[in-house]
Amino acid sequence: MKNYILICLITISCEISEKVDYRQNDEQLILINGFLSPEEEMIKVKVSKTMSVFDEPLQIEPIDFEEVSVIKDAVVTIKNENQEEITLAYSSQDKVYQIAATAFLIMPGKSYNLTVIAEGKEFKAVCTIPMKKIESATVINELKNENGSQSYNLNVSFDDIIGENSFYIVGASYNTVDSINENRLVDFDIERFVTDVNGDGLKISTNGTINNTYQTLEVVIEIANVDEHIYATLRASFLNRDQENNEAPFYQPIIPPSNIEGDGGYGVFGGFRLLKKTITLDPI
Repeated sequence: MKNYILICLITISCEISEKVDYRQNDEQLILINGFLSPEEEMIKVKVSKTMSVFDEPLQIEPIDFEEVSVIKDAVVTIKNENQEEITLAYSSQDKVYQIAATAFLIMPGKSYNLTVIAEGKEFKAVCTIPMKKIESATVINELKNENGSQSYNLNVSFDDIIGENSFYIVGASYNTVDSINENRLVDFDIERFVTDVNGDGLKISTNGTINNTYQTLEVVIEIANVDEHIYATLRASFLNRDQENNEAPFYQPIIPPSNIEGDGGYGVFGGFRLLKKTITLDPI
C-alpha cells in the first residue's frame, strides 16, 4: 500500500514548479525537496526547476510540467555526522534521486547535510531527524448512513510528545481487501495538520472521512512527527490548492518556507518520524 505522507511530501516540488507566483522578477528557481525518516525504506530527493511562461513551448496538447521541469543530471549527495557520504541515483520511473535506506542509515536525533549540484550551481541544506515519534494511536470509526449514502468518520487520537514543540501531519489510505491496487486517500481536509500549541503533552484528536463505500476496507493510518519546515510547506501547499479550487476572490498565495542555501535554490530538506497503524472496517 502506498505511503500517504510521502505522497504528500514528494509532490510539493511538482506543484510549485507549475506556479510562477513564488518567484521574483520571473527568475528561474532550482527546487529541491528531500525528506528523511528512519521509518522509510528509501531515501528520496527531488530536484526540479520552475518554468517561466516564456519557456513554455507552443503546442495544442497539455504540457507534462513534471517531465519538463525535473532535472535529471544533478549530483545529489547526503553526508552524516561521521562524514560518511552517499550519492543518490536518479530514477526515471519515480523522477527522484533515491537510494535504499539500508545503504545509508537514517538515525533519530542525528543531523544530515545535503549537497546538490544542478544547472551549474551548488546548493546545500542541513536537517536533524526528530528523536521521538508517536508510538501508538487510537482510531474510533463511526459508520453513517445518510440519504442512501454510507460513509465512515475516523477519529484518530494520540498523545503529544512531551517537552518539545511538535508538528504533526495525519493521513490515511485505504483499499478494499480484495483489491490491493485501488489505493485511495482518506479525506482529513485541514485537520491533517495539527500541533501541540494548545498544550504540551495533551491528547491530540483529528477526523477523516471515507465516503460511499460498501465493502470491507483495509485502512493504514499514518501519523508523522515532522520538523517545522515540512509542516509549514505542506500546510501552505494545501491551503493554496484549496483556495484555488474554491476560486477565492483576491486570493494571495502563501509562500512556503525554504532552508536551501545557494543562489536561486528553493525548497525544504527536513526530517520526520512515522507511525503506521492498520485497521479493518466492515460495512453493515
